[in-house]
Amino acid sequence: MKLYSGRDPHTATDDMTATRANVRHLTCRAEGLGHKIFMDNFFSSAKPFYDLDRRKINSCGTIQPSRKDMPHDFASKQLKFKRGDVMVKTRGGLTTLVWKDEGEV
Repeated sequence: MKLYSGRDPHTATDDMTATRANVRHLTCRAEGLGHKIFMDNFFSSAKPFYDLDRRKINSCGTIQPSRKDMPHDFASKQLKFKRGDVMVKTRGGLTTLVWKDEGEV
């Protein structure tokens, strides 16, 4: 067992950030078992969600719209939402949505 104690820069490669490597390591035993992974926006970005989807691991989490590989029209500056408005985008097995409450969520 490996205890997660924060970002490990030694796990980063040219193709994978340290955070994405940690998500991959923490989910290595969950593949194909029907697990659902929930994460906060520290771990969430498009690539880990694509990776988990490809490995048949369901995942859900909040994500900053400014993160790399996010749809550009989800950026707060682009949205002209009123309270209750929703925008949804689907790509492969992933769905991204934003809605307006007090602010964009």
